[in-house]
Amino acid sequence: MNATANQSHQDAVGTGVIETSDGPNVTIKYYVADRPSHTGRLAAEVAVDISITIPRPVREVWPKFKEFNSWMNRFGYVWDGVPGNNQDRFVYLRNTAGANNLNYGLDGSRTKYIVRKVIPERLIYFDSQPLPLVDKDGVWTGHNVMSLHEEGGQTKISIFMEHTWYSQTMNIEELRAEAKGLLDSGLAFWRDYFVPDLLELIETKTSSLA
Repeated sequence: MNATANQSHQDAVGTGVIETSDGPNVTIKYYVADRPSHTGRLAAEVAVDISITIPRPVREVWPKFKEFNSWMNRFGYVWDGVPGNNQDRFVYLRNTAGANNLNYGLDGSRTKYIVRKVIPERLIYFDSQPLPLVDKDGVWTGHNVMSLHEEGGQTKISIFMEHTWYSQTMNIEELRAEAKGLLDSGLAFWRDYFVPDLLELIETKTSSLA
């Protein structure tokens, strides 16, 4: 998908928000910000907010949406457990391809999440547990909220993801670079693969049932 609009403005987050419109049904907002912690560690944060409009009622969208493996694993990303079915449980995201990994686990290939809350057809909220940065002195954490609501027979999906990198030895420029690297890679995956695959999955599956 190609961005048709790109606007940057200053905001309370500190470094400004960039908003893009990737076609008529998808918008993406994101930013990188410094986040000094109360422990004295430096921190840099990335936040991404993706809004998707699907011309289907939520009862048709939810069963496909919650099955992350059906639209997130084209390049080897596999969920061991469906977050939408595992409230109050741990699930894992691993990269079977072993390359260009976005998930910094102990071995660089697995990330542990706890599913905090699931409301069928409305909400999935899950956190990644604190994990060390691969080959660096630092840790990262993440929070993810995915909400759905129906409006005029269409489903509005909002996906908000925040990841923060902490370190007592890395300087803020290094932390920003770490955060920016994941942001660039993550945005490419969402724009080029995850969102198009989700839209295609829903259109194909629902059309076949018509």
